[in-house]
Amino acid sequence: MRICYHCGRLTAGHPLFCTTCGRSYNAKLCPRLHPNSRAAEACSQCGSRDLSTPQERLPLWFVPLVFLAGMVPGAALLLISALYVGYFLDHLVRDPSALLVPMLWGLLLGFVWLLWVHVPFILVRLLRLRRLRKERK
Repeated sequence: MRICYHCGRLTAGHPLFCTTCGRSYNAKLCPRLHPNSRAAEACSQCGSRDLSTPQERLPLWFVPLVFLAGMVPGAALLLISALYVGYFLDHLVRDPSALLVPMLWGLLLGFVWLLWVHVPFILVRLLRLRRLRKERK
């Protein structure tokens, strides 16, 4: 899966272009799909001057932020989920009639998982809003 840093959309698989805005990922591509550097004016293999527009580069500070936003909370959430399973099974064995509180904790944990899955989208949208504000000035 790839996230387009221009429009903030996610595309499944390993596509060469964003399906929403049409920009290429990390390189300029000619009509024959030869990869070229971002600074290229013409294709290095076939000479075509019709090159795609690549998506914006991420700022240097944004790369570790995305990594940490994905890995650290994910590992903590996985540990909390494992502890929750033990907590739920303990309550299930001890008193099956009093499962309301453990089930509510599970619902809350599921909501936190949902938020964690959407963190990369939120960060990309914040970056896009920041860029739009700079362009307006």
